[in-house]
Amino acid sequence: MSTVLQVAVTSGFSCAPELSGTRLLVTFEGTGDVAAVELLTSYVQQVHAEVLRLGLTEVRCDFRKVSFMNSSCFKSFVVWIDRVKNLPQPYQIRFVTEPSMQWQRRSLEALRRLATSVVIVEEG
Repeated sequence: MSTVLQVAVTSGFSCAPELSGTRLLVTFEGTGDVAAVELLTSYVQQVHAEVLRLGLTEVRCDFRKVSFMNSSCFKSFVVWIDRVKNLPQPYQIRFVTEPSMQWQRRSLEALRRLATSVVIVEEG
């Protein structure tokens, strides 16, 4: 089994996938600002399609190298989480945070509250 997802890069922001068994790890890095919105929106749609295609059980989103993310970028995750929680058999979305970046925990905790049975937030 292999993924068709590739590394995606835009000015100051990147998404890198790695498949491990029934889990997909996506490492996000950089600044999620207005320049990253289009790339991120498209990328999480591709991640969702790939998870369904491969029948995966979890996506691990590593945020430890994300220095900032604006609300427009977070909207991409809100839409994704809404799609996942409405599936007959939803998969888990696990966000891994950098403990020294407190904004990550606060922002991702808000996402977790959208779907507590789907979203997990943990310190890396």
